[in-house]
Amino acid sequence: MTERQNCRLQRLLLVSIWCLELLCVLKYISLINSGPINIPLPQATMPINLPPTIKFNYERPPVVETVVGVQFDRLSHFTNAHLGAFWHYIGVDNWPTTLDASPLTSQFERFHDSSKWGGGFNLQLTQDPSSRLQLKNHDGSRMLQIQNGRMHHNWLGEEGGDYPRYEAVRDEFEKSLRSFIAFASNHKLGRMVPNQWEMTYVNHIEKGSVWNSPSDWGFFSLLRDVPTIDDVIDAESFAGEWHFVIPGQRGRLHIDWKHAHKFPATDDAQQFIRLTFTARGAIEKSDDILSTVRQGLDLGHGTIVNSFSRLMSDEANHYWGFQHAINR
Repeated sequence: MTERQNCRLQRLLLVSIWCLELLCVLKYISLINSGPINIPLPQATMPINLPPTIKFNYERPPVVETVVGVQFDRLSHFTNAHLGAFWHYIGVDNWPTTLDASPLTSQFERFHDSSKWGGGFNLQLTQDPSSRLQLKNHDGSRMLQIQNGRMHHNWLGEEGGDYPRYEAVRDEFEKSLRSFIAFASNHKLGRMVPNQWEMTYVNHIEKGSVWNSPSDWGFFSLLRDVPTIDDVIDAESFAGEWHFVIPGQRGRLHIDWKHAHKFPATDDAQQFIRLTFTARGAIEKSDDILSTVRQGLDLGHGTIVNSFSRLMSDEANHYWGFQHAINR
């Protein structure tokens, strides 16, 4: 082969490689434009409609934190100074610990094609100086969070306190919300218009309880088949999320699974699963704010507890003392 023929062959090879790379890029772009890629997951039966006379209960739930909250249209005359004024309004002695935090962004459960995509990284540029005030009670078991557009009430049980049950936490939140509505009215801050309810349960499932290794994670039906290839790879850790629509498009249930270590993260640190269930949904405009918010929160609570119990194995439910139904 002559030198000229050799050069021509090399050029042809380079052009072929470039064409293959271009085809891969075009294929990738077509996948992106075609919408999310569906990866089959184990199916779970998740009935959402709960009879009003029935509730589900656990004697020893793995829950370490609950958050009851409402999102509302921003109040036109609300400033950061009103956060401190509201703190005094509800009683400084009742909430002696204060913390400043960055404001939470607004979130809406919408139902169109783009909402099917998982939440990615969002960069927001703003000159809004708003802040979020966090107030804690004396023993640190309750936290109230307020910002312009949101109010959340947390039960914090990581210190070992017993879960006070949903109705008690909801009633405490409603008391604070009632105070905030009156405060906003008295100070002429604008009309209070809730637009979304939110309910979150954070569970810590420690190693040695219902699991000892990743191969035991089948107690959670969405991970019934933990990927393992005999003599090749063994599952070591996993983090993931799932999203479900509440029937009638009344909201969504978001489930987040993280395999974690308690701090400090040493080799012998206690491992646990941080399993978070968050339900959110829109609120119909109504003059009876407390009633419409409560309806949404009750739906979220029923969705979370019912889904949690249906997604767990019988052995796990028995371990936590699940009671199928209790008359109110």
